[in-house]
Amino acid sequence: MKALHITEQNRYEIIDIQLPEPEDDQVTVQIEIVSTCPRWDIHMMGGKDMFDAGRRPDYPLLPGFPGHEAAGTVVAAGNKVRTLKVGDRVAALEHIGGNGAYAQYLNYREQELIKLPDGIEWKQAVSFELLKCVLIGLLQFGNITGKSMLVSGLGPAGMLAVQAAKLLGASNVTAVEINRDRIELVNRLGIGTAKHPDELGEERFDLGYDCVGASASVQRLLEQVDSHLMIFGVLKGEVRYGQHLWLKGTILESYKYRRFGEEDKALLIDLVLNKGLNTECLQTHHVPFYRYDETIELLKKQEAIKVYAYPKTDFVDSLTEDEHAS
Repeated sequence: MKALHITEQNRYEIIDIQLPEPEDDQVTVQIEIVSTCPRWDIHMMGGKDMFDAGRRPDYPLLPGFPGHEAAGTVVAAGNKVRTLKVGDRVAALEHIGGNGAYAQYLNYREQELIKLPDGIEWKQAVSFELLKCVLIGLLQFGNITGKSMLVSGLGPAGMLAVQAAKLLGASNVTAVEINRDRIELVNRLGIGTAKHPDELGEERFDLGYDCVGASASVQRLLEQVDSHLMIFGVLKGEVRYGQHLWLKGTILESYKYRRFGEEDKALLIDLVLNKGLNTECLQTHHVPFYRYDETIELLKKQEAIKVYAYPKTDFVDSLTEDEHAS
């Protein structure tokens, strides 16, 4: 099978590798579609560790890494697998250890996948891992029914958060973003209310959900949130928690990853299949793997929300030189 292989900073190649047989508790998935996780892709190609910019990744990366948002079809199953069978359509919710998903096939443990109903398309499902993470953070607030929320950042996570918070019962959800193109996109799509920081004025919110991670973004939320602020993004820099916040009892906490159980999975499917949560809108650009440098540029310039590819066909250029010339 073919896989993308990042060999050094800003260098990659398409390689042929052998697919291992699935272990007893694993299934083999033929990957139909994969999508970028912008910060992971930019950092891994750019020579910076995702969580510590002062460190370099260990090159060469594992084949297919850092791809992890994927959906596909089960084509083989180990003899201890009980919940999935050959032919099932699935999306990845996590993948611990081993190669990445920028490949034609990948082995998963069955609990790392979510089975897809027929009504959910590939482009809707490919970023279910991100939606899972966003939901874990929102559920960390407890019951948000009737509460107002300010979401900072309109990257992929923020675009999901503004929708999910509203569907989970928040009374007023507003997103704040400095990129005016993103503001216009979200408002045009009708998936939420988006504003520039200059347009917020003196508005107050019960809850804050930071999807940026930059200390300035968190600090701005702290000044407009009265009750509870969650930092979903990877925090960079220092945040000042002043006495006035302590006197109000404002809660500031970090995102806490946890197991995503069967009830959580049912909620995710319901939000997308029945409640209209738009996940497909994240997939704005299709670029094949052999032009992965173009993918990185689209993400760095914020021209793309996410870039997706089809592993069945996108590892090789199907056009001849004559066809390119024409």
